[in-house]
Amino acid sequence: MQITAAAQDPLATRADLLAVGVFKGGIEGPGAAPVLGALGLDALPVTPGFRGDIGQHLLLAAPGLDVGGVLLVGLGRMDEADAERLRRAAAVAARAGGRARRLATTLAEVHPTGASVQAVAEGFLLGAHSEDRFRSAPASDASRLDEVVILTPSSRLSQARDAIRRAEVYSRATIGARRLVDLPPSAKRPAQLADAIAELVGEACEVQIRDEAVLAAQGFGGILAVGAGSSHPPRLVTLRHRPRDPLGHVVLVGKGITFDSGGLSLKSPAGMMEMKADMAGAAAIAGACAAMAELGVRVEVTALLPLAENLPSGTAQRPDDVLTAFGGTTVEVADTDAEGRLVLADALALAAADEPDAIVDLATLTGSVIAGLGQYAAGAMSNDPDLLAAVQAAAELAGESVWPLPLWPELDRFLASDVADLRNIADRPRCDPGGGAITAALFLRRFAGDVPWLHLDIAGPAFLSPALSTDYRGPGATGFGVRTLLTWLERRA
Repeated sequence: MQITAAAQDPLATRADLLAVGVFKGGIEGPGAAPVLGALGLDALPVTPGFRGDIGQHLLLAAPGLDVGGVLLVGLGRMDEADAERLRRAAAVAARAGGRARRLATTLAEVHPTGASVQAVAEGFLLGAHSEDRFRSAPASDASRLDEVVILTPSSRLSQARDAIRRAEVYSRATIGARRLVDLPPSAKRPAQLADAIAELVGEACEVQIRDEAVLAAQGFGGILAVGAGSSHPPRLVTLRHRPRDPLGHVVLVGKGITFDSGGLSLKSPAGMMEMKADMAGAAAIAGACAAMAELGVRVEVTALLPLAENLPSGTAQRPDDVLTAFGGTTVEVADTDAEGRLVLADALALAAADEPDAIVDLATLTGSVIAGLGQYAAGAMSNDPDLLAAVQAAAELAGESVWPLPLWPELDRFLASDVADLRNIADRPRCDPGGGAITAALFLRRFAGDVPWLHLDIAGPAFLSPALSTDYRGPGATGFGVRTLLTWLERRA
């Protein structure tokens, strides 16, 4: 899809569709009044199916205009309109376009800023994306848009074009992450996924891939233990973004379980569905890394992406096993379905040894975070309040919901082991302290050392079923975390 900006009168625009915004209660958004006047309407049509709520749309015939139709798009309450509402409204327009190939819109004029133009462009690009690689024909509801024209005054044309370029970079990175997650498990065994990540980042980053022999020689016991049940051995991918005269150094760590059966602590058949998405943290970081050079990120970034397939077999790790993570910490394995924290432990210990300014990890780690926050938000836990505030602010700007959770010290003692330094889960028979998302983060904190560290549990928003998908989020992989990371890194510099 091509997105451009043009200083045109909406009434003189030629397009298959003209999309204008409408606030809840039939309040006209910018550009709507003259368009409705040209259609001979004194007031906005409000029907039981269209009241201007976010997610709603209404198609009107457009006699007298040089467009095939006028698409009214709900913006919700006027006092709640922000960049994220515009992003969502644009995605609705992209999906409601039917057979339209060229669409013009005044949506960005709700808040005439570069951030609004970027949000609208992202909404169209992300909303129009459809995963059709494994279909014999495109989905019937797939967007057919080839071109979107964002209408803006001539005084803001240059700013709008810059914002569109940024939106294209952000969206390309997000879609790159989505495409990795949406691959079937048979197409992304650890070695295959490592190669796909290298292809995604291209020349944007230095790439190093450790195979199983190197992992064994260097003591990555967590990654090796998790991957032991699969005939496809694990990998550890390192990506490096090295700008000239860097303004600090951060390490990003992403969980990359290419398929999670639970191992010998086997999941139910229903519980295994969508477990191809258990590498969404690694995918989000890879997508972000692919965009850093193009955005001119001034921070040096190292990404550590441990990749493993968690399967049961005669060689799989067992409950009661004790492994030695990178750096020497021993871990009692009480549940092989708590495997993500084991691969992250290795990577976090390696990251901490590098003494960066900050470590941020992304992982589809626990079902508990979904129980607490729902499907659309990530839980954030950190040992550093300033880092937590900075990432949460970046997430808000990016339109991704992140909510802080505490690291209750009272729960830390439940990770004690009778036979090793740590136990990989806190709950025991007749003694479950709850707070599974928190105890998982407390486990990870042990490996981050004294470095400022933040953990994002993205189990909820990383992958959405058709029933849960909305506007530009899903169905399938969402690419959650890419835009937050890029926004945080750009602001950090």
